[in-house]
Amino acid sequence: MRSYAPLLPYAIAFWFGCTYGLGDLNVLWLTFSLWCVGGCWLGFTWGYRFSKARYSLFVLCCLLGVFRSFLELQNKPFPDGKIHTFKITSCKPSPVCFGNYIYGYGNTSEVGKVAFKWPSNLVFPDIETTAVGSWDEFPEQTHRSTFDVREYYEGLGCRGLFNPRGTIAPHDITTSIEESHSLPFYYRNRMKTKFESAGILQPAAGLMLGLSTGDKSWIPQYTKDLFSRAGLAHLLAVSGYHVGIVGCLPLLFLRSRRREIRWLSSFGLSGIWLFIVACGSPWSAVRSGIMVTVACIGKWSGRRILPWQGFAVAAWVVAWVDPWAPQQLGTQLSFVATAAILAVITNPKWLIVRIPIAAQTATLAWTATTFHQLPIWFLPFNVIASPIVAIVGALIGSGSLLEEFYPSVGNTLLICGGHIAKYALELLSSFDSSHPLAIQLESGKDFIGTSLVTMGWLFQSTIPMLLARILSTTAVAYAAITLIRMLV
Repeated sequence: MRSYAPLLPYAIAFWFGCTYGLGDLNVLWLTFSLWCVGGCWLGFTWGYRFSKARYSLFVLCCLLGVFRSFLELQNKPFPDGKIHTFKITSCKPSPVCFGNYIYGYGNTSEVGKVAFKWPSNLVFPDIETTAVGSWDEFPEQTHRSTFDVREYYEGLGCRGLFNPRGTIAPHDITTSIEESHSLPFYYRNRMKTKFESAGILQPAAGLMLGLSTGDKSWIPQYTKDLFSRAGLAHLLAVSGYHVGIVGCLPLLFLRSRRREIRWLSSFGLSGIWLFIVACGSPWSAVRSGIMVTVACIGKWSGRRILPWQGFAVAAWVVAWVDPWAPQQLGTQLSFVATAAILAVITNPKWLIVRIPIAAQTATLAWTATTFHQLPIWFLPFNVIASPIVAIVGALIGSGSLLEEFYPSVGNTLLICGGHIAKYALELLSSFDSSHPLAIQLESGKDFIGTSLVTMGWLFQSTIPMLLARILSTTAVAYAAITLIRMLV
């Protein structure tokens, strides 16, 4: 099967351009990156042949990314330290109260996502609040603090720190009513009501809410840390796994040879996008929805579109809508893990084992350097968790639908899902009390080489074999030199 994608190099160029235009990539690194990609494209035999016209288009796509970033900065300027009025419409994840301030981040219509240092004596933005305050740069990391505020919030897509001094409309009733009728707000509260009426207790209720809506507000911090150490944190973020569970049955119509039956899959595609919007449209879910949509269009038109092409289209759309997305940690992890999965699904053997290995090792450089821990049991836990999450997700979906017409049957299914989630969490917690789930790392930079080795192995069918070997050799040399320096 062909595994290359003609659109992929142009998507990479567009991401480079967006990153450079927003100031996170200097001219030297941009030139070096373009030279490396162009050199590999020219010097090795890629399926998509190199030509002057194609490389010119490659550079033009990079310039287009710079232009898109320029438009973004013109509409949403950088922090200037002056007083601004922001309308904060949401604050996810759950804020943290420390001392006299509440720390979190919110979405604003004026400048996008902002981190805020909210005084505890002001009304906190539960749904929507208009506040006046200073719009500042992130503080520099001090030697006494191990937490890098700038890196954390920029990884979430925040552009600066908002220090409110007062609120204009602490809780505007009209706006709150409009917000309460939005689909994500209604869907999350509806699911909360269903779990409460079924009598599902914490932490199982929080896990089921996270799986079904992406809302982690009910999940205790201990459970979040437990999943992170076990290498299962991706289950709490709505992504391709959840989208696949929602649309698996309706999309089976695509396998039919009759065009009329294939078109019935449009109901499944509509349900997938309805689910994505109801969950708040996170980029990981949007990426999955775009890839599924591209695949459906190919099936309906009678043409076979490669998964890599859908992946490249998703990268284009996400970066065009939000040029800050390529710099967000969640977006990077989502795309890198998906690329690793696409690299191994060409061989259908042992996918239940190869997929978690590919996704975990490809994202190792990110998880090790950001979270400073290395999950030990990620492989068996992911293999075991896959059928469990699929069963719990099926029970949540069928139970929540039947609850509207047959409350007793629907509640029974939800209760069954709650019991499975409860026992799974108890077993994981019991294992955690007797065995370490992760290795704590002082520095994750040593694992960048390991991640490069993995990428060379994963993408050997997508990039030239010689390039894969060069990546692997370079990574091994980097790891060996680092080890020697540590010993010396």
